[in-house]
Amino acid sequence: MLIISGSLTFAPADREFVLEKLAKVTELSRRDAGCVEYWWSEDLESPNTFRFFECWDSQEVFDSHIAAPHETDFGEHVLPLITGATATMFSATPHS
Repeated sequence: MLIISGSLTFAPADREFVLEKLAKVTELSRRDAGCVEYWWSEDLESPNTFRFFECWDSQEVFDSHIAAPHETDFGEHVLPLITGATATMFSATPHS
């Protein structure tokens, strides 16, 4: 299992556009094969900073996800607006 967590920060002027794009990419990403968990939330102590958490069955399904049209659209339109970012990737073994 692959887990990615972190945050993206944006300028206040971009907030509404970013929220719209986050809602859309979340809806579509949750439908991607191998998606175990996928969410965004705003940091209560840092306005316009959005924290994310993703969990995928494998590196291969994550690679397919980031190549999907909704993810490339997000990358093209939202990533250039980032004013700050953090990210950490983990590998995990499911516990049954």
